[in-house]
Amino acid sequence: MKHWNRYNPIGAEEKAAVNRVLDSGVLSKYIGAWHEDFNGGVEVNAFEHELAEYFGVPHAVVFNSLTSGLIAAMGAMGVQPGDEILVTPWSMSATATAILIWGGIPVFVDIEPDFYGIDPNRIVEKITRKTKGIIVADIFGHGARLDELRALADQHHLFLIEDVAQAPGIQLDGKFLGTWGDVGGFSLNYHKHIHTGEGGFCICHRDDIAMKMRLIRNHAESAVSGSPIDDLTNMVGFNFRLGEMEAAIGREQLKKLPMLLQQNQKKASRIIETLAGESWLVTTPVGKPGEHAYYVLPFRLTDDRITNSQLAEKLRERGVPGIVCGYVNIHRLPMYQQKIAFGPFPWAHSEPDHYHYDIGQFPIAETLHTKTFIGLLISMFDLNEDECTWIANQMIAAYQELSAEVQHE
Repeated sequence: MKHWNRYNPIGAEEKAAVNRVLDSGVLSKYIGAWHEDFNGGVEVNAFEHELAEYFGVPHAVVFNSLTSGLIAAMGAMGVQPGDEILVTPWSMSATATAILIWGGIPVFVDIEPDFYGIDPNRIVEKITRKTKGIIVADIFGHGARLDELRALADQHHLFLIEDVAQAPGIQLDGKFLGTWGDVGGFSLNYHKHIHTGEGGFCICHRDDIAMKMRLIRNHAESAVSGSPIDDLTNMVGFNFRLGEMEAAIGREQLKKLPMLLQQNQKKASRIIETLAGESWLVTTPVGKPGEHAYYVLPFRLTDDRITNSQLAEKLRERGVPGIVCGYVNIHRLPMYQQKIAFGPFPWAHSEPDHYHYDIGQFPIAETLHTKTFIGLLISMFDLNEDECTWIANQMIAAYQELSAEVQHE
């Protein structure tokens, strides 16, 4: 079995940055009260400044994870018990769990099959007087239909939050993903394009939202007195702070982001080119070069005789790395099936019978998960051109083998 080299963007620059922090003796510099060190140390503040400058926004706030960042964003946007938030079921669980932390209720909306984002055409039918916002995941590395989602949010006076964990540095219509929403959240987890081991950050345009996220990050209840925020809503704080070493690493990683994205796009292009003409699968239609980060190289099977699990088994037998068979359907998790989070809260706070997470409610997401979606985690492996060609050829061979087997049944 071939050995596959893992993707590793950490180099001499990051090592020097860590040593700089170690030599300073200051590994963290937060004070959990309104104080000159409330916002952390030199590296944290420099990293936030550089992130804001990169994305062309007034504010960036770093966290110890994007999960923390999404929780802080929900709190900063004023989510309260019983508020309904429209959210994709096709994402990592934290996209929806961040709503529950504040007593909000996730209302799932099915996705569209091209970009795998929440479907704008299905949103209007889910809006009620309790609806407060929309969370969209720019999944696998491509933006959702953000122009339509932004227009819907504005029309119905809803906030829009982007989970951009898998698509850092990507633009859609000349505008960075993450800047379409009121808040955009990014992951710095170890298997992302750039990483700090653990970590994340949020970007936004509004001073008050940025300040509230900073407060929630660092013991808001102790720090709000003296801050410029008068509204105590959701000023319940956590310790979501990123350390100086991680921030120093992040500063170096950010410099590499365009280069690392190009490398990943080159891998994807080679595989897609080799598969050109194979009518049994389709991938995301990319309008312009550079519009996809390819955290996952996604495919949808069009031959209804063959399922994704059958193809995945054949590919694993052939030694193809990073197979993704189906994807998370958040609504299928036991918590939603039983409507139990903090005891029966938050559903019991409202009308539990009004919220349905039954299997069959979201046919596109469910069919993709159980039958038609297969992907390659090319971002996790250091693949050269020949290896990319080999992977694509193995996909063709595996399909042909399955097709022959099905034909003879």
